[in-house]
Amino acid sequence: MKVLSGKSLNHLIVNGNAFLFTRRKSKVNCIHIKNPAGEKARFEKAQQIALSQLEVLRDTAVPKVGEQLAKIFEIHMMLTLDDDYCDAVNEIIDTQHVNAEYAVSLTAYNFSKVFAAMDDTYMKARAADIHDISDRLTVILSGNNPNSAEDFVIGGNKIVCTKDFLPSEIIQFCENGVQGFVAAFGSSVSHSAILAKSLDIPSIVGLGWDLLYNVRTGDNLTVDGKNGKVILDEKTESESCVS
Repeated sequence: MKVLSGKSLNHLIVNGNAFLFTRRKSKVNCIHIKNPAGEKARFEKAQQIALSQLEVLRDTAVPKVGEQLAKIFEIHMMLTLDDDYCDAVNEIIDTQHVNAEYAVSLTAYNFSKVFAAMDDTYMKARAADIHDISDRLTVILSGNNPNSAEDFVIGGNKIVCTKDFLPSEIIQFCENGVQGFVAAFGSSVSHSAILAKSLDIPSIVGLGWDLLYNVRTGDNLTVDGKNGKVILDEKTESESCVS
């Protein structure tokens, strides 16, 4: 038996089977291009697709968390169209003559560094929002498939374990009756944490790399929100592991 300690988002306790979730991400390469106007048009089209996806997530979230908290996805919509963010992407495309995917990725890195360096805990957590919208845009631009609806259908009595959570993932897993959330990293004031709290689902963040090194899909877990502990009863054979 192993006991991992982290930051609890509520005082709820649940027992279930671990499900290790790995987010699909697009590999972003830097490609030099001759037509900056074409890349900026690709970026603009990706923004519109992202807005449509976020609208669907907002509408899905309303009956679960209410209109006020569902506005988290409206914040992501605003960030997607934020003038400073868009200007930074377009400037990189113009001055460096690179593909839109790389410009978005570099902008996300630069902006998230600024937020992460702030003293205010709430503002630090906004770095995750920048990465969230940027990951969505790079997946769209790359033409790759993000995690589909089927990836979130995990069956009953499951506790989702991952490196960190995005707000969209919290909503999609809740559509399928997840029992708990545990994350190696993440902030207790992130938008993901706010959603998890409102849904009254036992959740613990900040468990560190020990979570990913020790927990395997199918392991029996107890999420003790009262004491901020995850108690692991390991299986003899694993079904999968986090890479």
